[in-house]
Amino acid sequence: MKIYCQFKVLSTGYISGTIPPQFSENNKKPIDLLGSEGVYILDGRNSLSTLISDSVLRKDKMRRTDIVGFEIVKSDSFLNDGKVIYKSENLF
Repeated sequence: MKIYCQFKVLSTGYISGTIPPQFSENNKKPIDLLGSEGVYILDGRNSLSTLISDSVLRKDKMRRTDIVGFEIVKSDSFLNDGKVIYKSENLF
């Protein structure tokens, strides 16, 4: 069983179906941060409050200003969707 933190950033705000592409602040929504910084593997033996604290500390160490939230996910594998056990948005 894996427990990990999936960091979130805002999308571009693309308005679906527009040609040429148009963007709107109202269409921005949290999406998964890609790459090696997007996922942080946590110690599943810890309590939920410790998992949250560890995730916030990791975000601070990365010094990224575009992260708007995170989800803590419990899953058998990264290939499975897993179960979100904590969701935080727009905290930062």
